[in-house]
Amino acid sequence: MPRRERPEKTERSEHWLRVAVNERAEQLSALIERKFRWFTDDPITWVSPIQADGYAEYFDAGFLERLGLSALKTPLNSFWPRSGTRWDALARTHNGRVLLVEAKAYIEEGVDYRSHAAGESATLIRQSLRAAKKALRASDDASWESPFYQYANRLAHLYYLNALNDQQAYLLFLYFADAPDVPEPCTVAQWEGAERLTRKCLGLPREHPFSDRVGTLIWSVPEMLAG
Repeated sequence: MPRRERPEKTERSEHWLRVAVNERAEQLSALIERKFRWFTDDPITWVSPIQADGYAEYFDAGFLERLGLSALKTPLNSFWPRSGTRWDALARTHNGRVLLVEAKAYIEEGVDYRSHAAGESATLIRQSLRAAKKALRASDDASWESPFYQYANRLAHLYYLNALNDQQAYLLFLYFADAPDVPEPCTVAQWEGAERLTRKCLGLPREHPFSDRVGTLIWSVPEMLAG
């Protein structure tokens, strides 16, 4: 299974995400349920990064297996090349929902100028980004390859699971505000502005076919620790 164990001690977004998932899971789950309007009793089970699992992160077919999605009608390797997206956190619910999480602790982390893939891998990525971009009704003039490639490829995987494989997949961008261990801590308001700018640069409309499957959660670290 494609997985990578992580160091015992980390910092910034990786550290705060571990705290959220392993020490504040009840709070985090409640915020997510409210964000996506999951009003039915459908508990969230976190499957990474889990302390007992070496805080491993999953990618390629590994993240699908970890979510219990190993048998899909459209195989991942026909949509995205190997050594692809590393997921910061993964969760599932009893009723079949799956959650993909991308976490950040300061704004500069969100800038990713391009993929480093080449040849056939680069061609496949561009093809899949175009398909997802069209499905989300993004502006034709917007670039999904730079400077917010990482954000775009997460959206592409959401499209892959929902549109190509009929899964109940959700994508959460989790931003930690006021993190004390980053170069320039970001306030909630700064994160809100950065998110608006990112969406504008990607040409995303206010509403699109997957609007109810994409969420942004900004969580102040002092508030999380106090809870």
